[in-house]
Amino acid sequence: MLNPLRRAAAAATALLLGLLPLGRAAAAADSPIPADRLAAVDAYVRDRMEATRTPGLSYAVVGPDGPIHARARGTDGHGEPVTIETPFLWGSVAKPIAASAVMTLVQDGRLRLDDAVVDHVPDFRFGGSGHASRVTVRHLLQQTAGLPESATFEVADCVDADCPGAVERVAELDDVHPLGPPGTTYAYSSANYLVVAAVVESVTGRPFADHLRDSVLRPAGMDGAIADRASARERNLPPGHQLLWGLPSAIADGVDDDGAAYGYTGGDLNDLAAFASFQLRSGRTGNSNGTTVLTPESVRLMRDSGRLHPSGAATGYGLGWRVGGLEAPLDSAIWHTGATPGYSAMLFLLPKQNIALVLQQNLHGLLHDGAVMEVGFGAALILAGGTAPTDPPSAVTYHATVWGLTALALALLAGTFHSARLLRRRPVPRRIAPTILWCLAGALPWIVMVAALALIGPRALWAWTPDAFIALCTAAAAGTATIALRLTTAYVGRGIARRPASPGRVRRA
Repeated sequence: MLNPLRRAAAAATALLLGLLPLGRAAAAADSPIPADRLAAVDAYVRDRMEATRTPGLSYAVVGPDGPIHARARGTDGHGEPVTIETPFLWGSVAKPIAASAVMTLVQDGRLRLDDAVVDHVPDFRFGGSGHASRVTVRHLLQQTAGLPESATFEVADCVDADCPGAVERVAELDDVHPLGPPGTTYAYSSANYLVVAAVVESVTGRPFADHLRDSVLRPAGMDGAIADRASARERNLPPGHQLLWGLPSAIADGVDDDGAAYGYTGGDLNDLAAFASFQLRSGRTGNSNGTTVLTPESVRLMRDSGRLHPSGAATGYGLGWRVGGLEAPLDSAIWHTGATPGYSAMLFLLPKQNIALVLQQNLHGLLHDGAVMEVGFGAALILAGGTAPTDPPSAVTYHATVWGLTALALALLAGTFHSARLLRRRPVPRRIAPTILWCLAGALPWIVMVAALALIGPRALWAWTPDAFIALCTAAAAGTATIALRLTTAYVGRGIARRPASPGRVRRA
């Protein structure tokens, strides 16, 4: 906990950091973007930061040669001012980075996009041997292997020290039912990229994080990037923030040691900007030699969405990139967003302007994803020459869910105490209709609990929606106690009602 003087100093420093670009990401004097447009981006980000109560963020407008405009605002999970050098986690922005690492193996002839996954990971039995044998590396990268979105929660976000590795986790997909034959159905699932990590480890004989560093992170100039638990400790990664009953709390702490392929890659603004510049240079390094890391064909394949699009949307998915699907002037954008519990990030490549926007925040939760992520979409829209949305998404789903479950928990706790008082009365009253209603109310949180556990599981519920999970567990416990006490009251009251009155006593109604 910061003392008052230190908090005041941190606030003053954070304000200064919000006004001045810092570090290697200092703005260039000859920015190709009009100053009023950059000012509009700054104002929009500041407004959204306040609206979502985001504790800290940093962002940059990037060109092929590096950042041309950068800002850092707020505080990190340790209460320190966010700077350009403050590390964040990037969530699924890791996917185009991981796909780039895969393409280097393809270019070297060590792996083919149409290789069957089982040729490299024999324990891959998703959907049965017939289905699994037809899943290729390309299907995984395109999110068309048939893995449903819910499969993510089977294998992702394991931050304990004894978590199994990527290859071992593949077995957890054995009983998942495919959405369709490989290559026919798009479904976004981080489980695809967990399997990608297993394939790469089989091909290289090394941890995925090590291959990622050598093939992409270092060549792209991402010198401080995080790819595993050890590098997170080295960078002193602060905890991210989640809302607890509407208040941002620095409680999200942990890194999946085998999650770099699907979401647990991170770093500071310099690192994320370096990857954006690397992509604007079409996969060439930024040194004087301009070494080719990704060939033009690899870059083209990664950004080619083909005919496959998410259901009900125009957004395509290439090899690790989302393609198009946004309103003009972002209709040609190559982009990705991402989140881990407590962190979120966005990367937008704008090919027409030959610039990019990168943004990272230390707040995220499953129930207010739209409100938190809107800052990146709106800022990119302004940067591309558009107008900021006038009705950005709100966190109404979050508040309705959390406060609704909290109200249910409080009501059932009150019902528990009331039922206990009834049971202590003599004679115990027989109240059939209230008993039925209280039992139905007590069963409600269990219905919600079973549905939520079937959908995403207890680990994900706790990781992504801690306050809702606490309220739901409290409601379920209180509901169980209420049902037990009400049924006991009804049974005891029934027995008393049938017992003959003692001579000389008048039984009360």
